[in-house]
Parts: sequence; structure tokens; C-alpha cells
Amino acid sequence: MNAPKNVLFLASWYPNPSQPTLGNFIQKHAEAATKHNSITTLSIHAAEGGQTWVDQTVRSGLRELRVYYPRAKGLFRRIRQYARWNKAIHLGVNTYRQLIGEPDVVHLNVVFPLGFSMKKIFPDTPLVITEHASGLHQGPNAYPTWILRRMIPVFQRAKVILPVSANLGERIKSLARTPYQVLPNVVNEEIFTIPNEPASRMRFVHISTLYEAAKNVHGMLRAVHQLSTKTQDFEFHIITDGDATKAKAFADELGLLNRFVFFHSTMATEEIATFLQTCKALVLFSDFENFPCVIPEAWMSGIPVIATTVNGIPEFANEANSILVEPRNEGQLVQAMLDLLKNKSFDPQVLRAYALKHFSYAAIAKQLDEVYRQVASA
Repeated sequence: MNAPKNVLFLASWYPNPSQPTLGNFIQKHAEAATKHNSITTLSIHAAEGGQTWVDQTVRSGLRELRVYYPRAKGLFRRIRQYARWNKAIHLGVNTYRQLIGEPDVVHLNVVFPLGFSMKKIFPDTPLVITEHASGLHQGPNAYPTWILRRMIPVFQRAKVILPVSANLGERIKSLARTPYQVLPNVVNEEIFTIPNEPASRMRFVHISTLYEAAKNVHGMLRAVHQLSTKTQDFEFHIITDGDATKAKAFADELGLLNRFVFFHSTMATEEIATFLQTCKALVLFSDFENFPCVIPEAWMSGIPVIATTVNGIPEFANEANSILVEPRNEGQLVQAMLDLLKNKSFDPQVLRAYALKHFSYAAIAKQLDEVYRQVASA
């Protein structure tokens, strides 16, 4: 049997005490990868006060290194912040070397900003990149030109790029010719399961940061209002780790708040899994989206999805597991929800079987193991 590879999992986004859901999809990739290899994550976080220090945790075989540095304030704040950030990176790398030695593979997750230090971090070690950032696409969330220019040499250095969708992969390919293969978001099949009994409530759920430019929350709420004029036998729940102030105000203005629409703050993964089991469908009405992990989480739970035909979503969502609508077409969204309330149904076992094949920890761990061994032996 081939020995496990030592993989340094560099993460520009990663859960931490002040942002517990930041980059949780990256953390899940790391958890999956531990099934066949030795994974250590390294992430850098600004904190209030104190000194630069390293926090180390080990759970279920995954070693996590979080380096905290003091947030700069006052005059020349940006210069001092950058210097402290660089110091934190070096401390993290030195800590890794002391604990593990030299990695067999460096797996960079999201190029901006940690990728800009790649010239100094294990320059001779095979590099793999997973990219999630919607900033690579054109639109209101697009990266400025100077960031894109600095990303290109990082992409070019990689042996392979693992975007979460082919749509994102083609965008990266237009910047750099590095080969890519899709690595979709992963779902823990042991946490997200089919309920023993089908959901008895007519309940929809939306899970996101509520970033309006991407998620079109107001359009979604207008559709819910239209639905409420056709039937009152439903609930629409919104789970968010973002700022729900404007969404709540708009729902209240439409007469929906705490009648048809109910808001919930940040939930742990296990809580989301339990909540999904009570729902008829997950609803996303995004204007742009790579491939959010909540979609395969719903399928793994035997729950269908209503989503828009944007970016990477149609690569996995189809008539067997979803109802796809045009972005900003509120009428189509209303009809899709009404169809699920009245007569349309999906086989939960079929949905879960699809999720197990494409998004399970076992499937993603196997794919990553093959990539690590290929690049390490090249």
C-alpha cells in the first residue's frame, strides 16, 4: 500500500472563532482528504490585540494550524497590517516544518491572498490549487485587475487546478493554461442523511450569507410574497451567518415576517443537517454562484433543490434532482415552489445516491488521493 502523503493545506479562508463559517467548505475538503493522507491546514487570521501566535488543534486525524496576528490601527495601518500578515505566514510555515518537516504536496485553497506568498513558501514542492472565489467572474463581486494579474503566475506554477465547477475552471484557463479537473464541494454522508419519515411540513429553506448582489434575496422574497397569494400552506425559512437586517425589514414590509418567512442565525453543520430533514426543498435564487455546498447537502439529505441556471449549478443540477429557473425570473420561482407544494416529487433515495457518487467524503477523498500521488511522483 502506498504511504500517506504529507499535504500542507493552505487556506485563504478558514473557520475561526470570529468567523466560524468562513471557508467551512475548505475545511470539509481537508476532512475528506484525511481519509487517505496526512493533512495539516494552515490559515492566517487578524485578531484584536495581543501578539502573533499559533493555535494548534487535532481532531479526527486533521491537524489545524491557525496563526493569529494583531489587527493594525491608526496611521499607516495597511503597511503595518501587511507586515504582520507576512510575519504570521512565516511563523505558520516554520511551525509546520517543526511539526511535520517538508510537505510532499502543497494544496492552496483560494489564491487571494495567501497565494501571493507562494514564491516564498516551499517553492520546489508540487503545488495544487482549489479555487472557490466568485471574484474571478465578471460582475459586482469581480476582483480588480491588479489582483487578477498577481493571480496568474500562481495559477501557472500549479501542477493542476481543482475548481469547484467547470465554469470556474474555464475562467481560470482563460488566465493561465494550467490543466484543471473539477473538484466539487464535499458533503459528510454520515451527518447529512435521509429522515426516517418524509417531512410533514410544507417548508422551504434558503441557506446563505444573504449577500444581495449574488443571492438576490429581495427577488426571492417577492416570489415568496406572490406564492402567499396563491396558497398559505407553507413556511419559508432563511438560515444565515450574514447580516439579515435588510432582508428582515423587506420581509416585514411585504407582510411575510414570522407569518410565512422565518429567520435563523448561524447553525452548526449538524443543526443544518437536522433542519434540512424537515424541509420540502432548498431554494437558491442567485444571480451568480460557483457551486455552493448547500446544494449537495440537500441532495445527500434526500431533498430536491430549486436553483437558478447560473455558473456551475447546471453542471450538477438537472431535472432528476432539481427544478431549475432563470435568474431573476420570479414567476418561474413561484411556479417551481407551487409545483413542489401541489404535486411534484423526487425520490429521496435517487437524490442521495447521486450525492454519494459525486460529493461524499469517500468520493472526494479518492479523487484528492489520486491527484496528490500523481503530482508528487511527476
